[in-house]
Amino acid sequence: MKAIELNMSDDIYQKLENIASHDHQSVDAFAVRKLEEFARAFESFNDLERRAQRGTQEKFHAAMAKVPNVPPMPGDEL
Repeated sequence: MKAIELNMSDDIYQKLENIASHDHQSVDAFAVRKLEEFARAFESFNDLERRAQRGTQEKFHAAMAKVPNVPPMPGDEL
C-alpha cells in the first residue's frame, strides 16, 4: 500500500470532513473510496472510447435497421 500526502485548503478539507462524517468515515477512508471510484470511471471511459473508435456509420445504420418501426408504448412518447 502506498501513502500520499495531499495539500489542500482548510475549507476543502472541512467540506470533505463534513461529507465523510455523514457516512461515518474518516476523511482518509472517504478520499480513498472516491479516488477508487474516479479511477474506475476513468478506466471505463477509456474503454468506451476504444470501443467507439471501432464503430462506423455503416455499423450504426445496420444496427438501427434491426429496430422495429413501431409506435412507442404509451408513456414513452416524446
